[in-house]
Amino acid sequence: MDLTNKSKYIVYIDESNILAKNGHCVYVAVCVRFLHKDDITKKIKNIEEDLKISYVHWADMPWKLRVKFAEKIKSTDFFCQISIYKNPIKQNNILEDFLVKIIELNDNIFKMTIDGNKGKKYVNKLKKVLKCKGLKFYKINFADDKREPLVRLADFMAGMYRSFLDNKNSENIYIYSLLKHKIKIPD
Repeated sequence: MDLTNKSKYIVYIDESNILAKNGHCVYVAVCVRFLHKDDITKKIKNIEEDLKISYVHWADMPWKLRVKFAEKIKSTDFFCQISIYKNPIKQNNILEDFLVKIIELNDNIFKMTIDGNKGKKYVNKLKKVLKCKGLKFYKINFADDKREPLVRLADFMAGMYRSFLDNKNSENIYIYSLLKHKIKIPD
């Protein structure tokens, strides 16, 4: 994907949970060109249907399904930006920190959809943080991953990368090798 193209992006954000005391927490922003959003959404739904699963969720998928899903999405038109936080971390301001990093790197974000439901008050807090940093953004909302296929894609990428960081077994290495061309890690 050409990152120099100034087309607008919609960003879908999810994070992986920390499973171990000394593990990693991974935040992922899946960036999809605004014009391709519907096509990619349809593709994710079709893959889920083909795999006979109600919806993609890294933690709930056996390895064979994870591999099949990774193989099917590897040529899809998206990229992700990932930030890694080493445990122990202060959970309070991680999302704000991550959003600042992502927006600083992408001045062409049209909309951000974040996994979960924090409410209007929290959205206003995020907007205030971004405004104080002088960062331009258009719309921020929260969505349930069961209803939003591209949030599920973000969940898959976050779970995949965190698993790869925490345990470099052959399965994690294989799935990572299929999708590493999709990953950008900001400095």
